[in-house]
Amino acid sequence: MARAGPNRWWAVVGALAFIVGATGYAFGGAWTLPQGTGQLIETLYGWTGFGPPWGGNPPASQNRFDAQTYVQYGLTDSLTAFGETAFEHYAIGEPTPNTYNGLDYSGLGLRQKLWSTGEWIFSGEATVFLPGAHDSKASAQEGNTGWAGEARLNAGRNFATPAIPAFGWFSGLGAVPGFLDAEVAYRLRTEGPPDEWHGDMTVGFKFTPRIMLMIQDFTTVSMPTDNRTFPAWRQSVLEASVVYALNDKWSLQAGVFSTVWTVRTNTEHGLAVAVWRNF
Repeated sequence: MARAGPNRWWAVVGALAFIVGATGYAFGGAWTLPQGTGQLIETLYGWTGFGPPWGGNPPASQNRFDAQTYVQYGLTDSLTAFGETAFEHYAIGEPTPNTYNGLDYSGLGLRQKLWSTGEWIFSGEATVFLPGAHDSKASAQEGNTGWAGEARLNAGRNFATPAIPAFGWFSGLGAVPGFLDAEVAYRLRTEGPPDEWHGDMTVGFKFTPRIMLMIQDFTTVSMPTDNRTFPAWRQSVLEASVVYALNDKWSLQAGVFSTVWTVRTNTEHGLAVAVWRNF
């Protein structure tokens, strides 16, 4: 049975995209932070779902709850360092019940700006993930006991939509500013699971100076493998969330997410909340 390894849940929940003219701004995705500035995101998320049938057994119920910390800091205007860690509760039901309470993967990485135009920006990332789980014989930990490394290319663009008459009841709402962030990555896995391709996309709309709506898709497609314990798998997670900027330092986020496509991996249906702090 395959279970997703290091997740970009700080991206799923934290969005981390540059919003032009926002009262409470956030950076990330393809964008780098200005030198000497940073961002901290504290996230709580949880989901329930079912794992795929394996070994003649029926699907197993699963649930997970994570408390996650993500931080990034601008070393220069074109180079940003970032790190993440999380504490997770992960439980698998019958026929092989098992529970893991402990650290999830922790990650350290760098994001380098590669090129930009007036509208587009392109960057690259390198990240190493260190496991918190260590018992490969426990069903709630297997497949997540080895380190992982990732190379990622990002493209981002700010834009403004035409005025939307239907939203005229928003005082002062004309053209709606927004952003698009598209990313592709290759992740090297160890101790069992096959390597993975990742394709992530975020679209955001800032309807008022304080309110932003985001739609995100996170897709993983593993490499082919003949390993029966860790077969090739695929998953797409779709999330919708709203971010409310309290001021230029603090923002709150709440969202819902669900898998819309799974092959030989678990489904996920959950909620997430986050607090952003710019410094």
